[in-house]
Amino acid sequence: MPDSASIGPTDPRARLSSVDAVRGFALFGVLLVNMYNFGAYSDEWTGLGDRIAFSVMHAVFETKSWRLFSFLFGFGFALQMIKLQRKPDASMWFYLRRLLILFIFGMGHALFYDGDILMEYSMLGLVLIAFYKVPKPALPLLAILLLSAFPLGNLYVSANMEQPFAEDEQNLTLTERRDGHPYLGDITDVFKANAPAIPPHIWSNLHGPEASLAIFAMFLLGLYAGRARILHDVEQHLPLIRKVFTWGIGLGAASAMTEWVLSRHFGYAVFRQNTASIQVQLLGDILFAYGSTMLALGYGAGIVLLMRKGIWKNALGVLQRMGRMALTVYLSGTLLFTLLFYGYGFGQLFLIGPAKTSALAILFFSMQAVFCTWWLKHFRFGPIEWIWRCLTYGKVAPLRPKEAPS
Repeated sequence: MPDSASIGPTDPRARLSSVDAVRGFALFGVLLVNMYNFGAYSDEWTGLGDRIAFSVMHAVFETKSWRLFSFLFGFGFALQMIKLQRKPDASMWFYLRRLLILFIFGMGHALFYDGDILMEYSMLGLVLIAFYKVPKPALPLLAILLLSAFPLGNLYVSANMEQPFAEDEQNLTLTERRDGHPYLGDITDVFKANAPAIPPHIWSNLHGPEASLAIFAMFLLGLYAGRARILHDVEQHLPLIRKVFTWGIGLGAASAMTEWVLSRHFGYAVFRQNTASIQVQLLGDILFAYGSTMLALGYGAGIVLLMRKGIWKNALGVLQRMGRMALTVYLSGTLLFTLLFYGYGFGQLFLIGPAKTSALAILFFSMQAVFCTWWLKHFRFGPIEWIWRCLTYGKVAPLRPKEAPS
């Protein structure tokens, strides 16, 4: 059987710079939202600065960043399949090895942070293979259908008098939640607490706002963009990209503003206790499910448009570099915030509010940006990306630029 070694790693010079910049932007939102899970979501933070920071996080980044990141995974899958088609002697084994290694990375990551997404991406990536030859026009329609699982599923659950998103510890103060928490113990306590997250239960709670069906919907949109070569031939698809930007930002922002009104005056909430009527909840859920998706696509389209302009291309270069090292940035972000919050680090679990959390996320991301800029001056791939490529393709990829093929 043909060996996957006939396929080699993508030369960095052949990468789509605008796609890397979009990925870098998504990574900041992922880091920010992940850090909020360690106390900044609490209603105890009532100061003006905290309320503003929380509102910005929720309206601008929450779910939107994961939507965008998932879209790019589907797009990357399309690139891998295009590469396979160009190499008729190649097999699918390289893609399967790629997913397996990503899953193993995710297992290690989940021991530190139970919000790992790599394992779920790996598992859903297997399902995505079955959709590669689905007619292109059907992919966006399937995505729209899958996104409806949240508002319709939540409606069904609520009609049966359940509260699917109520927090188990909502009646405890932050101080009480710190008492005896395993994250404030040693590293073995952390591992024991997070071990049940392996493997992820991707088919549970399918009606959740960030459930696997929503992730897979974004995979399909990314697959469509890759097969249609929208981001390969930006100039040819410029009218479409401009429409996605205009309508995505416009409708997405309008949805976010309406959702805020429902939250402020009618008790609607996505991730907190919802006290709104079923009708208001359904409206809010629809706005969140589709508005978040529109905003995510609008962000991506906007960055692609900006990358066409010289001054912006240079300014967004740091995001491009971080996007090239996405796996390294994602995993190192967890290393940074777990050192901040966990007992074997600074032990700040449940002690930092939204404003400080946002500021620290910017600091951490800036530190990563400096590191990525320095690293890529000396090496072709990020450190984790290089390991991933070597294991996937079964050969040592040249790491130093001077070793790159001419």
